[in-house]
Amino acid sequence: MAGRRGEVALLSLASAAWLCGCGAAATETGNAALQPSSLSIAGTVHGGQQPISGASVYLYQAGAAGPGVGASNLLTTSVVTDNRGGFKISGDFTCPAATTQVYLVAQGGNPGLASGATNPAILQMAALGDCGALNSNSFIQMNEITTVGAVWALQQFMGAGGIVGANPTNATGLRNAFASAANLVNVASGSTPGGTLPNGAVVETAKIVTLADAISVCINSDGGAPCTALFAVSGSGPAPANTLDAALSIVRNPAVHVLDVFNLTSALSPFQPALAAAPIDWTMSVAYQGGGLDLPTALGVDASGNVWVANYFGNAVSEFTTTGSPLAANGFAGPVQDVYGLAIDSASNVWVASRDTPYAVNTADGSLTVFNQAGQVISGSGFTGGGVYYPGSVAADPDGNVWIADYGDSAATLLTPSGSALSTGSGFGGSLTPFPLAIAVDAHHNAWLAVQGGATKIGPDGTVANYRCCGDPSGIAVDPGGNVWLADYYASRLVELSSAGAVLATPTMVGGLQYPQGIAIDSAGSVWATNYHGGSLTELAGYMSATPGAPISESAGFGSASGLVEPFGVALDASGNVWVTSAGTNQLVEIVGAASPIRTPLLGPPQQP
Repeated sequence: MAGRRGEVALLSLASAAWLCGCGAAATETGNAALQPSSLSIAGTVHGGQQPISGASVYLYQAGAAGPGVGASNLLTTSVVTDNRGGFKISGDFTCPAATTQVYLVAQGGNPGLASGATNPAILQMAALGDCGALNSNSFIQMNEITTVGAVWALQQFMGAGGIVGANPTNATGLRNAFASAANLVNVASGSTPGGTLPNGAVVETAKIVTLADAISVCINSDGGAPCTALFAVSGSGPAPANTLDAALSIVRNPAVHVLDVFNLTSALSPFQPALAAAPIDWTMSVAYQGGGLDLPTALGVDASGNVWVANYFGNAVSEFTTTGSPLAANGFAGPVQDVYGLAIDSASNVWVASRDTPYAVNTADGSLTVFNQAGQVISGSGFTGGGVYYPGSVAADPDGNVWIADYGDSAATLLTPSGSALSTGSGFGGSLTPFPLAIAVDAHHNAWLAVQGGATKIGPDGTVANYRCCGDPSGIAVDPGGNVWLADYYASRLVELSSAGAVLATPTMVGGLQYPQGIAIDSAGSVWATNYHGGSLTELAGYMSATPGAPISESAGFGSASGLVEPFGVALDASGNVWVTSAGTNQLVEIVGAASPIRTPLLGPPQQP
C-alpha cells in the first residue's frame, strides 16, 4: 500500500462502506434523506506530507444536467482547515438521497509557507460515492493521491474547477465511476489501492503515486514557478489554473508530455514507491481474475454495468460486477464450448455462440446458448435454427433480434428473442459472405459482417451487398455516423467504410496497431482496437475528427503496463471504462475512464447514455 506517511487518524470507517450496491441501477428515490444533525464528517487536507491550513472545504453533490456541469455545494456553512490541516463538517448538510453521489473539494490554503501566505492554485478532491454511506465515523484524508484517483475514474464526468455531473439518464454510469475511484484509492487513509479492490486484482499503484508526486510540486509551493512548470506540461490546449484541472488534463491526454510530467518528480517526492522510469502513457488499468476465466474471448456490458465474458474453454460464461468482483467463482455453467462470440440483448439476456456442440445438438455444428441475468440457461440445449453452423460472433439489434455470423457455411443467421429463425434454413448471404469472423448491427437493423476480403451488409429481409476492402478482417463495428470500421488483422491496420461501402481511411501500423483483433467505438466516435500480438490497445480518431484514423494512442498503444497478453475482445461501458479480455493471462483488464461513455448493452451503433 502506498500513501501518506506519518499520522493516520480515526480510520474507523471501512473503505468498502463508502459505496453500496455497485453495479445496480441508481435511483434518487426510495431512501429517506439523512438529517443535518445526524451527520458529522472529519478529515485532513495534506499536500504531500505537509498539512494545508486555511483551505476551504466543500461537499458537492454531482450534477444531473450533463457531463461536467450542475454540481452544487451541500454545505450550509463555510468549512476551513485548521493549522494541522484538519476540518470537521458537523450537521452542515443534508443528503438529497442515499444514492446521491458526493465528493469533497479543498481549495487554496497554506501548505507550510510563511504565516498569512496561501497558494491559490491548490485544488484537491476526494470521491466519496453514495451520500447515504456517510456517517459520524467518516474520516477522509484528502491529498494528491485521492485527487488523481478521482480524476482517473471520473474524467468523463468532470468539468473545470472540479465540477462533476452526468446526463440525467446516466445515473448508473456516474455511480459506477465513483465505485471505480474506490478501487483505485482509499479516501479513509489517503492511499492506494482502494479498500474495495477484489482479491487478486492489480492496480497500477506506482503510476498513481507518481502522478500524485507530479502535482505535489505545485501544491507544496507558493503557486509560482513550480505551478507554472506543472501547468506547462499538463496535456494539451490552454494551460490549467489549478492542480485538479492539471491532473484532469494529463489524464485526458495520456500520450502527451508523458516524460515531462514524470520529470517533475524525484526520489525525494512525498509519495513512494513511485515509478523508477517514465510510463509509456498516463492511462490507468486494473487487471481482474477468477470467475471462471479460461481463455476469455468476447465480452459485453449489461445495463447495470456488469461485464459478461465468454470463455473458449471451461463450459461457462463469467460475470463481473462493475468493480471487478466475479459473481460466480467458476462462472455460470452451460452448454457452451469453443466460444468466440457473446452479445447482450435488449432484455438483458446474454447470448453465447458455441462453435462446437455434442453430436445430438445440430450434429456438432454449434449452437446459441442464452443466459438470463441470474446466470441461468433459458435456451435448453441451444438454438440451432436459421442456418446456425459453426457460429463465431453475435450482435444484438435494438428491436430484440439477434444476428449470428456463421463461419461454417459462410452465412448469417437472424433469430427472434425467443430463438425462432427469421433467416432461411441455410442462413442469409451465400457466396457473398465468405468465412465471416465478426458481426455488427447498424441503425437500420442491417448486419455488417467481417468476411474474407472485405465486408458484407445483410438486411433483415436477406438482401446482400459485398464490399471489397481488406484481407482477413477479424473485427467490425459501426460508429454513430453510420460508418463501418474493420480490424484488418494480418495487415495491422483498420479500415473505415462509408455506409455505402466506400473506403474512407486505412490507418496502418499507427497508434500501436499490431494484428488488431477486437474493435469498439465510443459515443464520441473514437475507435478502440485490441492488438493481439502487440499486448496493447489502440485508440484512433473517429468520424467526427478532421482526420479520421489519426492515432491518439502512442506508437506502443495504450495499456501495455497492464500486463495484456493476446488481448482479444473489447467493450465499453456507461462510465467510460474500456474492458479488454487478456486471453494469454486469463484476466479481464479495465482501462479506467478512458473512453466516452456509451449506453449499455450495445444495441446497434453506440449512443450516449
